[in-house]
Amino acid sequence: MNLATIDLFHLLLLCTKILERIIKEQFTNYFEEREQISYKQHDFVSHTSCSTNLLEAFEKWTEYLDAGNGTDIIYLDYTKAFDTVPHERLLTKLHK
Repeated sequence: MNLATIDLFHLLLLCTKILERIIKEQFTNYFEEREQISYKQHDFVSHTSCSTNLLEAFEKWTEYLDAGNGTDIIYLDYTKAFDTVPHERLLTKLHK
Protein backbone atom coordinates (compact mmCIF):
# COMPACT_ATOMS: atom_id res chain seq x y z
CA MET A 1 0.00 0.00 0.00
CA ASN A 2 1.25 3.45 -0.76
CA LEU A 3 0.63 6.64 1.17
CA ALA A 4 -2.11 7.86 -1.17
CA THR A 5 -4.08 4.64 -0.69
CA ILE A 6 -3.78 4.87 3.09
CA ASP A 7 -4.87 8.52 3.11
CA LEU A 8 -7.82 7.70 0.85
CA PHE A 9 -8.77 4.84 3.17
CA HIS A 10 -8.71 7.12 6.25
CA LEU A 11 -10.72 9.74 4.40
CA LEU A 12 -13.29 7.08 3.49
CA LEU A 13 -13.51 5.98 7.14
CA LEU A 14 -14.05 9.57 8.25
CA CYS A 15 -16.75 10.13 5.64
CA THR A 16 -18.56 6.96 6.69
CA LYS A 17 -18.54 7.99 10.35
CA ILE A 18 -19.95 11.41 9.47
CA LEU A 19 -22.61 9.87 7.23
CA GLU A 20 -23.48 7.33 9.94
CA ARG A 21 -24.00 10.13 12.47
CA ILE A 22 -26.19 12.12 10.06
CA ILE A 23 -28.35 9.09 9.24
CA LYS A 24 -28.70 8.15 12.92
CA GLU A 25 -29.80 11.69 13.80
CA GLN A 26 -32.34 11.71 10.97
CA PHE A 27 -33.83 8.36 11.99
CA THR A 28 -33.86 9.30 15.65
CA ASN A 29 -35.62 12.60 14.98
CA TYR A 30 -38.14 10.92 12.69
CA PHE A 31 -39.11 8.26 15.23
CA GLU A 32 -39.05 10.58 18.25
CA GLU A 33 -41.33 13.13 16.53
CA ARG A 34 -43.83 10.37 15.79
CA GLU A 35 -43.41 8.79 19.22
CA GLN A 36 -42.64 5.46 17.56
CA ILE A 37 -39.55 4.66 19.58
CA SER A 38 -39.71 3.56 23.18
CA TYR A 39 -37.88 5.56 25.83
CA LYS A 40 -36.36 2.20 26.80
CA GLN A 41 -34.33 2.11 23.58
CA HIS A 42 -31.19 3.49 25.15
CA ASP A 43 -28.58 4.91 22.79
CA PHE A 44 -31.31 5.58 20.20
CA VAL A 45 -33.14 8.19 22.26
CA SER A 46 -31.65 11.60 22.95
CA HIS A 47 -29.78 11.95 26.23
CA THR A 48 -29.55 8.19 26.83
CA SER A 49 -26.73 5.73 26.37
CA CYS A 50 -25.56 2.29 27.37
CA SER A 51 -24.64 3.81 30.73
CA THR A 52 -28.17 5.05 31.37
CA ASN A 53 -29.44 1.62 30.38
CA LEU A 54 -27.17 -0.01 32.95
CA LEU A 55 -28.18 2.50 35.65
CA GLU A 56 -31.87 1.90 34.98
CA ALA A 57 -31.38 -1.87 35.10
CA PHE A 58 -29.36 -1.58 38.33
CA GLU A 59 -32.21 0.43 39.90
CA LYS A 60 -34.74 -2.29 38.97
CA TRP A 61 -32.47 -5.05 40.33
CA THR A 62 -32.06 -3.30 43.67
CA GLU A 63 -35.86 -2.76 43.88
CA TYR A 64 -36.39 -6.50 43.43
CA LEU A 65 -33.74 -7.36 46.00
CA ASP A 66 -35.06 -4.79 48.50
CA ALA A 67 -38.51 -6.38 48.15
CA GLY A 68 -36.99 -9.73 49.14
CA ASN A 69 -37.15 -11.21 45.66
CA GLY A 70 -34.29 -13.09 44.08
CA THR A 71 -33.16 -12.28 40.60
CA ASP A 72 -30.81 -13.72 38.01
CA ILE A 73 -28.97 -11.23 35.87
CA ILE A 74 -27.27 -11.78 32.53
CA TYR A 75 -25.88 -8.67 30.89
CA LEU A 76 -24.31 -9.05 27.44
CA ASP A 77 -22.12 -6.51 25.70
CA TYR A 78 -21.70 -7.13 21.98
CA THR A 79 -19.63 -4.06 21.16
CA LYS A 80 -16.37 -5.99 20.78
CA ALA A 81 -18.00 -8.87 18.90
CA PHE A 82 -18.03 -6.91 15.68
CA ASP A 83 -14.38 -5.95 16.03
CA THR A 84 -13.39 -9.62 15.72
CA VAL A 85 -14.89 -10.13 12.25
CA PRO A 86 -12.08 -10.75 9.72
CA HIS A 87 -12.53 -7.71 7.51
CA GLU A 88 -10.87 -9.24 4.43
CA ARG A 89 -13.24 -12.23 4.51
CA LEU A 90 -16.23 -9.92 5.03
CA LEU A 91 -15.22 -7.75 2.08
CA THR A 92 -14.79 -10.84 -0.10
CA LYS A 93 -18.30 -12.04 0.79
CA LEU A 94 -19.76 -8.60 0.14
CA HIS A 95 -18.18 -8.46 -3.33
CA LYS A 96 -19.72 -11.86 -4.29
